[in-house]
Amino acid sequence: MLDTKGIFSVKSAWNYVRHKEEPNQIYKRIWTKGLPFKMVFLVWRLWKFKIPVDDRVRRWGIAGPSRCWCCVHPDQETLAHVFLRSDIANRAWSYFSSFAGINIEGLSLRENIMKWWGAQCKADIKSYYRALPSFIIWELWRRRNKKKHEGMSLSLPRIIHNVTRNMYMLIKVRRPHMNISGSWAEMLKELEENRTMLKTIMVKWEYPPKGWVKYNTDGASRGNSGLSSYAFCLRDDRGDIIYAEGATIESTTSTMAEAKAILEASKHCKEQNHNQIIIQIDSMLMYKVLTAEWEIPWNIADTVEEIKACLAGKQHNVQHIMREGNQFADYLANKAIEEGNCIFTSFQSMDMRGRRIINNDKLNIPYLRISL
Repeated sequence: MLDTKGIFSVKSAWNYVRHKEEPNQIYKRIWTKGLPFKMVFLVWRLWKFKIPVDDRVRRWGIAGPSRCWCCVHPDQETLAHVFLRSDIANRAWSYFSSFAGINIEGLSLRENIMKWWGAQCKADIKSYYRALPSFIIWELWRRRNKKKHEGMSLSLPRIIHNVTRNMYMLIKVRRPHMNISGSWAEMLKELEENRTMLKTIMVKWEYPPKGWVKYNTDGASRGNSGLSSYAFCLRDDRGDIIYAEGATIESTTSTMAEAKAILEASKHCKEQNHNQIIIQIDSMLMYKVLTAEWEIPWNIADTVEEIKACLAGKQHNVQHIMREGNQFADYLANKAIEEGNCIFTSFQSMDMRGRRIINNDKLNIPYLRISL
């Protein structure tokens, strides 16, 4: 099985044969993006009771004495004892939860973890609260193994330092612009008070050169794959509509719908004998393919060849535009899905929303792309 770029890989083969189920919300919390694999894998094993502490080993049929390595006065080694009930574990959890305003008293290990996952805090810092249990569990497991296998021990201040350092590194990766303190209490305060910097880019539809025409194309797929459509519009060097078309197609992927839109625009260009054309698209994949920067994905190879055949011998320029600057084609594609096929041959034949978009483009009114 090939991937969308026409290349065979183990990943593409696996995705072809695997049986997909609905995402498990617990596992989505465990596999927090940006955390080291070794840490989240340990938490996953813990959640599945696959950590080889003495009580689990005994349940697997291997009998032997049980002795924890966490305490001055050893107790039986269980998951709850190593990761929550032992003196060091309890004090580590209490240190971080006290500053975060989370009460973990009387909770089981799983309940404690889920309490952190569901903590009441600002939406943009929830991921840090969800990451903290992974850091604590990792350090407690390291401490246990160092004591058991190397005769060395990690003190509570060292565990707190390591957990805080890991959180610091995670924040710096995600928010490199932030100045973060080295203490957990200050870190929480700075996260709460931080205002995310928004980046804004002005995007405008631009007139084609004198004597040229411009096609804007777009494909839509609800659900990818799902209800699908294509659309394209043709404008002259004054920004006036010459022709616009939107139509539904069989359910397909967004990439296939984008390719279909460009193909239909190319066919129209050939039929109308336009020789100086700009084709503007908001799909980066299709732009890279048509400008020969990327290999042609196998599933659109035939469509791309048809596009090239239609444009052969013409003076043409393929351009990428951000979605915000491709408003009219996007509007047509969605209109086709919701209301059915549509064709416009003049400004007067369009509805109010379509006229407004065309007028805004002619006036060079910018659209704003806002990102974090």
